[in-house]
Amino acid sequence: MDILINPNCSSDDDANKNANLGLLLPQDLMFHIFTFVPLNSLLNSIRYVCKSWAAIIATSRFVQACQRNDMRSKPGLYVENRKSRSRSYFSEFKDNANGKFERIDLGTPKKMGHLIGTCHGILLLLNAAKQVFVVNPILKCWLKIPRFPISRSDLVFPCQCTITCVPRTAKFKLFHGVVLEVSGGSWYVFYVLRIGIDSSWKEIARKEAILVLHRLYFSSRPLYNGGNDLYWITNKEVIVMDVDKEIIVREYPLSHIIMHPSDLFFMMYSSVPFEMFLHMGDRLSRIVTINLHRTYQIYILDFDSGKWSLYQEMGPFDYMIACDHNLNPRSVSFRLWINDQIIFQVGLRKNQTGSMSSHKSIHFGYNVKTKQLTKIEDIEVCQLLHS
Repeated sequence: MDILINPNCSSDDDANKNANLGLLLPQDLMFHIFTFVPLNSLLNSIRYVCKSWAAIIATSRFVQACQRNDMRSKPGLYVENRKSRSRSYFSEFKDNANGKFERIDLGTPKKMGHLIGTCHGILLLLNAAKQVFVVNPILKCWLKIPRFPISRSDLVFPCQCTITCVPRTAKFKLFHGVVLEVSGGSWYVFYVLRIGIDSSWKEIARKEAILVLHRLYFSSRPLYNGGNDLYWITNKEVIVMDVDKEIIVREYPLSHIIMHPSDLFFMMYSSVPFEMFLHMGDRLSRIVTINLHRTYQIYILDFDSGKWSLYQEMGPFDYMIACDHNLNPRSVSFRLWINDQIIFQVGLRKNQTGSMSSHKSIHFGYNVKTKQLTKIEDIEVCQLLHS
């Protein structure tokens, strides 16, 4: 069955004809048909045909049906231009071999801040006033989140907050972790906020924190695997939390990485951490910088034994072949592991590529199977990305 849409309606009569088209078929049938329509068409044309079609697409039941059909849960990148938030968009992963993406324009609501997390298409935003918003860009609706559980504004850490979705209930939750001094000791304290249920944050767990090199911190953003496990990375271990039961279920120690003293010195004063953590399918990976922005080792955590093993060493990267420029990176940040592709962002030094400033960057995909480096053309030079 073909459904024809005239995008050039110029009169009330034409608009009424299109509106009547939506009444020719039962709503349940239209609901089912729309779950197979590409997202770009739903956002840019279908929902403007008539009010009844827009109402179907705007229901939470429709969004959940799309997720069950695995239509909207394809891997990709949410790309945010921090100078012009109206130009943010979703890049859906299409070609595993060549790292190709298809662009879908969504846009970030104005004045709600920058992206700090995503889950099943729902955005978590933080603005300069330390206000947090949960936004559904498809339904064009948002919710302001109660203030963080720490009263002092300087202790609000967006890198220690994430959004999850419980598989059993399909309900969204926010989790937040902080390091606090309590009764003369240091503790990792964890909080949860159940979206649409709670009016404030609830403390759910705490764990004694151990000093490493006289420092206490979370060494990575919390990583969520899309299922029931949420990973908190400290400077000593990986803490696994069950997002449904809201309890700590497992702990894995971080193995010691041997580095040359000169490299360790540079890493201590680098603006980018010397190690980063990413999901690799249903496993956890640890990417360690061996020398400053040139060589990297990938370690994989075996959940059964609790041990890390070396998976692969990558680099130095040949940027000249990938982008026609011999880059000397100011920073390298690994963002996402999609299938066989590791997506990373290279911060540029001043005047490396013509008139580029030191605040601009280029994004690449590295295929761990073919060891091929590819510049991601769809992401403009000055933009940031999130998985």
